[in-house]
Amino acid sequence: MKTAEIVLKLIHTIETNPSSLFQIPWEDLKLCFSTELEYRAELYPAAQLQTIRQLFSERFVAIDNYLSAPDVSAITSMLKELVFALQMLPDADYTDTITRQAHFNEARLQHYVNNTIIVLGDSHVNFFSGNESLSFVPIGNDINICPNATAHPFTALHLGPCLAYHCNQTDTSTHFREKVDFLCRNFIKPNAHIICCLGEIDLRVHVFRQTVLQQRTYQDIVDDILTEYLPFLVSLKERGYLVSCWGPIASQRDVCPIDPEFPRSGTETERNLATAYFNEQLAAGCRQHHIGFLSVFKQMITEDFQTIEEYLSADHCHLSQRALTLAQPVWEKILPL
Repeated sequence: MKTAEIVLKLIHTIETNPSSLFQIPWEDLKLCFSTELEYRAELYPAAQLQTIRQLFSERFVAIDNYLSAPDVSAITSMLKELVFALQMLPDADYTDTITRQAHFNEARLQHYVNNTIIVLGDSHVNFFSGNESLSFVPIGNDINICPNATAHPFTALHLGPCLAYHCNQTDTSTHFREKVDFLCRNFIKPNAHIICCLGEIDLRVHVFRQTVLQQRTYQDIVDDILTEYLPFLVSLKERGYLVSCWGPIASQRDVCPIDPEFPRSGTETERNLATAYFNEQLAAGCRQHHIGFLSVFKQMITEDFQTIEEYLSADHCHLSQRALTLAQPVWEKILPL
């Protein structure tokens, strides 16, 4: 229920039962108004936003004063003024659309002006933004940008929990291919450098499920994934982009408690063996098509294919910014940093 609707019901309750004044959680009501305003804050210049905040604040100060009497008529009058002011603010759905478009325009402008390197893929693109924790800002079409927290020349675009296996297909659950096509038409500048970041979810969640279901080796399943992934990379190159590929990182450790947000199949050793094979085959395919291949996977595992956890973030799944010591030398070999 929207705040305005709640307050109108409160007004009716107060008018029919004045004693209810002292049962209303006024601080919670103030928070509702504050939240409604903050939700639209990006639409207003700072001075105008402060004026609206002041309007709300003055009415609640008046209500506090009238409660000491109490003056039911004056209190309901103040509440009606607050409802009117709130109803004058843009509708929340309209605000969402404007805010997303503003974020889209700003990110696109930064990409064009600074000639940033686009990073496309699943949540692992966040590492390129410099943010330790996952940080996604919607820019429309179910696409997020990771705000850049560093001087690195990347624009990291999160397209959802996408699979390398589905990346070259249309009408999948994440609509990855359609999102890429949209970005190529409307966001990414011609001849830009694009890094694709996919595969970790395939390896952590699906490969060893499929080995059981299909009674095939993990190498066979990985080969099937790359049969889809490599043509996608080639298709980007054929559009005139400079294309590189970020190899999947070492897998979550088995000692980590199972997290429903990050399911896994197979053992830690098995997943890392499959990741090693995936990266080797992907690197070979990239060389064949003159596509750059970037990876820190080998530096993240021990000789017996255990993951070195210090390079993982607090969620035990994504790269921590502590892994920059591994990534920067790799980036410098291929990218114009």
